[in-house]
Amino acid sequence: MRNIIPADDGWKFHLGDIDSLRNRWAWGKSGSWNQGPESFGYDDESWRSVTLPHDFVIESTPAPSFTKELADGDNAIPQMQTINNIHTAAGSFRKDVGWYRKHFFIPAEDEGRKIFFRFDGIYRDSMIFVNNFFIKHHRSGYAGVCCDITDFVNYGGDNVISVRADAREAEGWFYEGGGIYRHAYIVKTEPSYIKSVFVKSYPQDEDAVVEISANVHGGERLSVVISSPDGSTAAFAEDSCENAIRLRIADAKLWDIDSPYLYTAKVSLYENGEPMDEVCESFGVRSIFFDSDKGFLLNGRPVKIKGVCCHQNHGGLGTALPDEIYEYRIKKLKEMGANAYRCSHYPPSPALLYACDRLGMLVMDETRLLSSNEEDMGVLCYMVENARNHPSVIMYSIGNEEAQSQALPQGGRIAASMIGKIKELDDTRPVTMGLLMWDLANKKPIESTDVLSAISEKLDVAGFNYHENRWENFHRTYPSQPMICTEQTTFKSTRGCYSTDSDKCHLAINDETCDSYMKGASCWRAAKADWMSGLFLWTGFDYYGEPTPFAWPAIMSQFGAMDICGYPKDFYYYYLACWTDRDVIHLFPHWNGSCGEKKDVYVFSNAEEVELFVNGTSLGRKKMPTDDYLLWRDVEFQPGEIRACGYRDGVLCMEDVVKTTKPVSSIRMAADFVKNNIAVLRIKAVDEDGNIVPDANTDVEISINGAARLLGTSNGNPSDHTHAHNPKRSTFNGLMQAIIEFSGDVEVLSKSSFPDCRLSIKG
Repeated sequence: MRNIIPADDGWKFHLGDIDSLRNRWAWGKSGSWNQGPESFGYDDESWRSVTLPHDFVIESTPAPSFTKELADGDNAIPQMQTINNIHTAAGSFRKDVGWYRKHFFIPAEDEGRKIFFRFDGIYRDSMIFVNNFFIKHHRSGYAGVCCDITDFVNYGGDNVISVRADAREAEGWFYEGGGIYRHAYIVKTEPSYIKSVFVKSYPQDEDAVVEISANVHGGERLSVVISSPDGSTAAFAEDSCENAIRLRIADAKLWDIDSPYLYTAKVSLYENGEPMDEVCESFGVRSIFFDSDKGFLLNGRPVKIKGVCCHQNHGGLGTALPDEIYEYRIKKLKEMGANAYRCSHYPPSPALLYACDRLGMLVMDETRLLSSNEEDMGVLCYMVENARNHPSVIMYSIGNEEAQSQALPQGGRIAASMIGKIKELDDTRPVTMGLLMWDLANKKPIESTDVLSAISEKLDVAGFNYHENRWENFHRTYPSQPMICTEQTTFKSTRGCYSTDSDKCHLAINDETCDSYMKGASCWRAAKADWMSGLFLWTGFDYYGEPTPFAWPAIMSQFGAMDICGYPKDFYYYYLACWTDRDVIHLFPHWNGSCGEKKDVYVFSNAEEVELFVNGTSLGRKKMPTDDYLLWRDVEFQPGEIRACGYRDGVLCMEDVVKTTKPVSSIRMAADFVKNNIAVLRIKAVDEDGNIVPDANTDVEISINGAARLLGTSNGNPSDHTHAHNPKRSTFNGLMQAIIEFSGDVEVLSKSSFPDCRLSIKG
């Protein structure tokens, strides 16, 4: 039977290339890769021990972590004119080559079985070797790779796998990390085994119909047992391997965003009556449909897609995210009211999809390139086969802003080939693409959507990035085609900043000269049309790279509703008010300043009316426009407090208070999130009354006693060049974050110029 052995531990790592492969004799002979780190007997004693997932670019050792490079030319991408080289766009991190080696043991009794080494992701251009034999060259940084190493194993003895990852070249214009940044596994099967399983399911009356097809190597018969979450059997059937197996689940429970009910299908392969292999796949029963008049329908009811685009990196961690951090981030988005996640712009980690399944988050899964060449079609196939059993995945995207090819005849033919391949692998989900009304060659907007018809007319759902003023015209021109906004503007800003400082790369949300000034409100209103399925905001979180509207020394973006730690920015509360039925009222800026200073005061709320008070004196009550905001200009600062009171039907139902704070008196720390052996620690600088000091940049040092290690620190400051793994960092506008991995009892100590504080975690 199948054995899946996690292979994240026991790796040795070396930063930098060793003995260029181009200069070796090994290309000429099989089994002669014995002249460098790919060889069995290479001395790696001096290499560092690492655990996967591992991003060697975020480590960037030796220092400096960040480097400034001269501009290399003009940038024709809209809204990114400040960034004119790919190094800056990727966050100004030092890129390099990394080598990995791992010893592993395969018992002698496994000879005759199939042995695979599977990587969920290596960034990028990787070369894989086992026991002096070259196994595979894999260029993609986003598609997983499974290597059949059966013929190359030393059974009953020591084995070595070596991986060279070259992260110097870019696949995108954002931070991409480097190394084996997702999980790895050793998989053992019998000679007859299951290659893949596809579970289709759909409601029918009160029941559900499930169809399961398996791609097998050998074997004669298949059996399927479907289990409910409590372990009870919901359905059973068996048939020959040539046939898809159909089952019926009585009184089926549906998967939904508020009730993500998951079944498990155990598929077993038999030969001569003996069990050969077994694969378990979780799945959910739900119906999806995109309608040209009603938008997106989930289980038969209209659901407005309130989505966010996200990159796969987090503060202090880079791309090497533990599974628990994916869950932390999805929960943060759900708390904001988001119900959909766009994988921007590449296939995600399997861990992300499982988190979305469990938590009830819809997913748009996206491949890296609009391309039908053999290599890129392989990435497309990986995306579909990795996603098609996940109920969270509701659509596929074949590309994003392909301004070089989207208006060409070749682009239409490429799109048709990609759509055909998707339908061949999965005919249950629609296909879209992020079209952009921009002519890259001539650096000007495209005036008519007809220019994009070679692709747009082939899509199941027409997807548009920005240009909300064109949506209604497209809907009139193509009234039978569903539509979605695949990417849309937010209130771009730096958390807690209310005056723009270009030298520090701090962008104020209230900067009226900024091209994104309060634009998020109008964009959401445009997406509320019944015929519009919804939108995906750019972005849910800030991320390393793409620092527009600044360049160096900025190392991260400013688009997120939350900063790179997951701490809400002010405009987070705009979406919280629009996307949830909770009572929401949020006012800003902070109420520190100089006497007589004039401040513009903003309120996001879903109240009907809002009244603003300064030290108990009313500045008047205003009607709150639907899905908008309120502004009181030139409010004179006096120490004390400002208070926003929200009313419905004339009754006070919510309020928010912002007080003038005193100097920082202590550092406080608490766990924002703890699961398994991962803890996300919120660290805040507070005054003697316990209020976060909103402009505090206080030095903090984290030390850990016990069986634990620090995975990373961050604070949301877009120009902070502190090393990601440095335990010494300052708060930024009162906040910072530390992420630790622990086992057993752990005590975390925060040292600063104030009294120490402790957080005890019991494993």
